[in-house]
Amino acid sequence: MKKTLSVLLSLIASSSAIATPQRPSEAEIQGRNTYFITPYKAICNIDLQYQETANTAEEAIQLEQIFETSLGYALTLNAKGQAYVQLAIKEWNEKMVFATDPNITFTIRDADIKGQYITNNYCLEKNLVLHHVNTHEWGSYIVKLQGKPHQAITFRIVKEQE
Repeated sequence: MKKTLSVLLSLIASSSAIATPQRPSEAEIQGRNTYFITPYKAICNIDLQYQETANTAEEAIQLEQIFETSLGYALTLNAKGQAYVQLAIKEWNEKMVFATDPNITFTIRDADIKGQYITNNYCLEKNLVLHHVNTHEWGSYIVKLQGKPHQAITFRIVKEQE
């Protein structure tokens, strides 16, 4: 019994460690800023639209946003510090760059996150961090944004490469 409990506690402890976002090294930040110069600069210049906040994934379905080349929103998180956005992705294997405020976490089910919390060196005054997201199929994807209750945030997306 002790051994089983010990194994279970080890699994629980290690699973939470796996879920922790990996912060990039300075070398990775510089390398990505050099390689992805076009989308990183483009994300700085996206005009933001005020978006009504969906408080649940179910509400987000009614506010679906179609992603083609770019999207940009100013949002206010709800009393739980959450907002949901449903994205309609029209292409197979879509590769995107998301930009958020540095203290925001997000999840997107059925998509891969291939780099997180990368400082955007092209618009430091906007204080954005970048996340590379890959979807494998066209369809709808729910993005859950998490921060502080009633926090005003920005959320931007561009294609990774044209």
